[in-house]
Amino acid sequence: MRTTIEPLWLLVGLLAVALSVKILVALFRRHRLSARQRAYREYLRTDVWKRLRREALERDGRRCRLCNGTDTLQVHHRYYPERLGTETADALTTLCRRCHEEVAHRAGR
Repeated sequence: MRTTIEPLWLLVGLLAVALSVKILVALFRRHRLSARQRAYREYLRTDVWKRLRREALERDGRRCRLCNGTDTLQVHHRYYPERLGTETADALTTLCRRCHEEVAHRAGR
């Protein structure tokens, strides 16, 4: 007797496998972060960073400094201080996600 798998169940199974792989990759990457990267991610959750970020966004008129766009805005460190949390808004600039990716790509990050 031959059993057939319904196409819908096959699709559900494939999606479950794909999602499992994606989750495992994310967990692996998370554990591979250096101590400096982990510290930076933690810093981005602090009130100090949130205040500086808001200050930079307001100073830049909530527009990308490169393309003047207003969508998917991010705040980019133009340079990093010796110790995170000691920088001023002058070290930051507002960029849209696309311009931020381009700047990071040129910097080799």
